[in-house]
Amino acid sequence: MKLKTRDAGKVTLVELGGRLVLGEAVDTLEKTVKGLMGDGKIRLIISLKDVDYVDSAGIGELVAAKKRAVEKKGDVKLLMPNKTVYNVLSMLSLHLIFDIQEDEAKAIGAFAG
Repeated sequence: MKLKTRDAGKVTLVELGGRLVLGEAVDTLEKTVKGLMGDGKIRLIISLKDVDYVDSAGIGELVAAKKRAVEKKGDVKLLMPNKTVYNVLSMLSLHLIFDIQEDEAKAIGAFAG
């Protein structure tokens, strides 16, 4: 899995690519998110645009990241999941918990306020 971060004002984008699955991929995402939050970056957008597969461990880490952010008065939003990944999120009713955006500017703007 590929992972990179970049700041967009008061929001940090975490861009993922490849397979978000148990093992190194999930561990890397967890370590990255915890590090960002430790640095006070609690408004995260996780881009799933280039993620072609997510397993239960990957879903679990997305939920855990959101929980950690909310506990710190922040949030995690998801950006551009492909149809397959969106269907998994939807089957688990996570589309009701996560703010899922199809446009980066709108996702950033969703943090306004």
